[in-house]
Amino acid sequence: MDIVVVDEGSQGRLLTADERAQWRELGQVRRFGDGEVLLREGENARRVMLLVGGRVKVVTSTDEGAEVVLAYREPGEVLGEMAALDGGEHSASVIAVGPVETWALSPERFEIFLDRSPRACRAMLMVMVHRLRQADRQRLEYRARSVTERIAGRLLFLSDQVGEPMTDGGVRIGIRLTLPELAATVAAGRDMTVKAMSRLRALEVVTTDAAHHFVLPDLEALRAVAEGRAARH
Repeated sequence: MDIVVVDEGSQGRLLTADERAQWRELGQVRRFGDGEVLLREGENARRVMLLVGGRVKVVTSTDEGAEVVLAYREPGEVLGEMAALDGGEHSASVIAVGPVETWALSPERFEIFLDRSPRACRAMLMVMVHRLRQADRQRLEYRARSVTERIAGRLLFLSDQVGEPMTDGGVRIGIRLTLPELAATVAAGRDMTVKAMSRLRALEVVTTDAAHHFVLPDLEALRAVAEGRAARH
């Protein structure tokens, strides 16, 4: 699952029921509390994990030491497979968001699993290809898009990953995200992020609820901003 930029899409239910059973037979249950590190950036691979309960975030650190949230992962996804496959280091950390349960394999047992499950191997390869293509596409988009458009796109991405539908048709982002965290995910400074959020609020495409979660009342209007079909700011 090691990635270098915010990606879209998800492995989702990557493994079949039979493949999950094979993984469980080879693996070991490991549980983590909120904020615990499952995999650490810069460390060599010691395990590959199948996330079976809870949610994790994928983060990296900037040169200034700020934490950048790259993505969130849900049950059914595989964590840490790239470093295990190439024998390299994890390019990002994986941190529990609330209680988390995984089934962990050593790199050696992960290879055994792949040998037994060629379909799963192909599926993981397709996920990696998708992420590489998305990374290239995002780098190009970030050069051309304004900060407002990048933030709108990021909020749409979060609505897909951790959005909670509301009765009025809007979507509530299911995690609390601070402005510094949001700024870091779109490679923007604080002042530009504040201005962009003011613009999005003025357009009535972003609000905040009593628990300080972002709420997106109109996804189509927000998508128009992200795609540059609204006035730049």
